[in-house]
Amino acid sequence: MLAALNIKNILIIATMWLDHSILFLGWGVFYFLHSFLLLPKVKERIGLKPRTYRILYNLISLLVIGLVLLISAIIPSPLLMVPTPTHFYVGLMMATMGIFIIKRAFRAYSTGVFLGFKPEPKEQHLATDGLQRKVRHPLYSGTILIFLGYFTYNPLLSSFVTLLALVIYLPIGIRLEEKKLIQKFGQAYIEYKKEVPAIFPTLFKRSSSQL
Repeated sequence: MLAALNIKNILIIATMWLDHSILFLGWGVFYFLHSFLLLPKVKERIGLKPRTYRILYNLISLLVIGLVLLISAIIPSPLLMVPTPTHFYVGLMMATMGIFIIKRAFRAYSTGVFLGFKPEPKEQHLATDGLQRKVRHPLYSGTILIFLGYFTYNPLLSSFVTLLALVIYLPIGIRLEEKKLIQKFGQAYIEYKKEVPAIFPTLFKRSSSQL
């Protein structure tokens, strides 16, 4: 009887780790596609018109993230800590602030261009106003707050895996994105990168481009 219970517990634990490994892999696929499909060489090889490519990219991203979120919602996941009312309030505040930051950050972008409904303007300028004066990637700043807020609000293992995957991806994603921005804006972006932190605002002037 004891041996049977031990085997059952081992199977439960193994299934739990397998489920969460699949979730982590799903986020990895999403982040890989997020960066890979935006590489100039990939765009050139596929050969679609910019607007068509952008719409297709958004549809693929929406499909993949929808599947990943579905996996996160349906797999059994244990609590890593017992949430208290303080966790709920702090988590909601962080997530709300993240949504606010993302909404404000989108003021520097054209929603129509982002969705692929409008062509990109021939002349593009480097956005350094608004939130971009404080951080180079406010969309990532907001996303971190949302994911961290959700983990604080609902501290499941699946929430932690989701947050961990984001934290691992960000340095890679930022590096790839900024290579394209340097190619596009040249020395102007290099100087901007020296003066403004990536995702965490600072009260004092930076002397390096670390996160």
